[in-house]
Amino acid sequence: MTTTTTIPEEDTRAPSSEAYLARMPLEVLTRITYFVRTPDLGNARLTCRWLESALFHSFAYEFFRKKQFMVYGPSLQVLVDISKHPGFSPYLKHVIIGADQILEPHRIQSRQDEAKLLNWHLAYADQRTLLASGRARDMLVEAFKNLPNLETVDLRDFHSPSRTRDGDAGWTSYGFNTLSETTGVKHFTGQPRVGEEDYPTLLFTLITHALAAAKARPKGIEVVIRENWAVRDHGFLVPPYLEPDFLPVLAGLKKLHLVLDSDLATHRDIEIQYLLFKKFLALTPNLTWLRVNFERSISHYGGKEALLKWLASSLRPGIWSSPGLINADPSRLPPPVEFDHLEQLDIGQLDVSANTLYRLFNKFSSTLKAISLRRVKIQQSSDQQTFDQDDDEQNPWIKFLRSLKKESFPHLRKLSLSLLSAEVNSTTSGATLHYPVLGFVNPDEAENRKGISSTGYQNLWGLAQAIGDRTYTGLKLETFLSNPAADIATPGKHITGVPRPGQSDDESDFDSSDDDDEGSSDDDGSAADD
Repeated sequence: MTTTTTIPEEDTRAPSSEAYLARMPLEVLTRITYFVRTPDLGNARLTCRWLESALFHSFAYEFFRKKQFMVYGPSLQVLVDISKHPGFSPYLKHVIIGADQILEPHRIQSRQDEAKLLNWHLAYADQRTLLASGRARDMLVEAFKNLPNLETVDLRDFHSPSRTRDGDAGWTSYGFNTLSETTGVKHFTGQPRVGEEDYPTLLFTLITHALAAAKARPKGIEVVIRENWAVRDHGFLVPPYLEPDFLPVLAGLKKLHLVLDSDLATHRDIEIQYLLFKKFLALTPNLTWLRVNFERSISHYGGKEALLKWLASSLRPGIWSSPGLINADPSRLPPPVEFDHLEQLDIGQLDVSANTLYRLFNKFSSTLKAISLRRVKIQQSSDQQTFDQDDDEQNPWIKFLRSLKKESFPHLRKLSLSLLSAEVNSTTSGATLHYPVLGFVNPDEAENRKGISSTGYQNLWGLAQAIGDRTYTGLKLETFLSNPAADIATPGKHITGVPRPGQSDDESDFDSSDDDDEGSSDDDGSAADD
């Protein structure tokens, strides 16, 4: 008689007591797997259910908390699938839509084999069909509806290099690498030609309308553009018939980062410039962080300055308001926004007068905790006939920065300055004092190298080591604002337009109009008056 022995099936839910990894503290196991390549991490998660469960949180947090997609069928379908996954959907809080535009096949310069050309043709047709049919919007609506913890929707035209695994691999739009391999094309996005739609503007409209239709309530919308793109004004249109869906979305925003168009040659009327953006901004009263950057442009139509004057204005008693705003037609010039909760204001990529810049930040002085200025150039007029380029007090940035003192900005804790410049124009002689770049000396480095304290211009080592970017916080911020000249170096400063000997002031062709069209009737104070 044969005896049959039944061996019980091993329970893979619980690891063997002899399993070395199972005896490790979870923190140690997570730290070890932090350094392995992505394929190896996937293999480790496949070894047993216990290990997959132990690593699930760190895995989902790293790969699904923030994820980038592109308008391409397979990419958007993965976004929809993630939103329906009971395990991953709660982790996805930051959705990025990449501006990976699949250009028309004839715009691809490199020669490809027939199979790759066919793949490119099909991908181009896929993207155009998604946009033209409205299917891209439908897929975004479905995904946004299913994401319970969606906090930020981000539009960007680059791939992040912040990935820590797999060597120099970055975070790309999902589907980008496969599409590159099958088509042989490595760079998709191209600058629009004359008459072409600005692709980021189309995507911004797509995103905002999808959020409204999905009744999503994100805390932030970001446009992060590194190339010379921007969101054109028509992208901010909120049609009256869609206001019931749009208003709750915009009213719930705490963070809004934008890059605005500067090519306004078709709108010479300054009031019309940025009209739809102003109306859009008026629907976001609860912002705590506003960032407004402008597209790089040689446009000099005054639209940027006019926009900042509108933003700096207020209809409240005792606060400065741009002339004509009180009785303005709201269909052409909407009432300014107040932003009672604004804590951080970032401005970048524009030329502006010192008065306008001061009034803008002074309006929100009671609530601001952080200020950022990047690629900002102060344009200022002066009645001085001659300039002394070694006189710090003639630098308009010195006067402006002093105006940010603690007594006026009681909650200011952070100040970021980057790539700043200035010009001071004489209205009497035509001379111009140029500050092509503001550098910030390193006091610690200067003191260590020379054994003396840093005093800005007087410290030659500090001047030589000056950098164009600096962030001040805490006590260092208070010290800097009390005496900005001690930290600021201005290499390359020079004077141009000095009249030739014997030339009278009347012979100068310089336009002597003031940099501020409000005249001298207002007495609210300015950086120049400090």
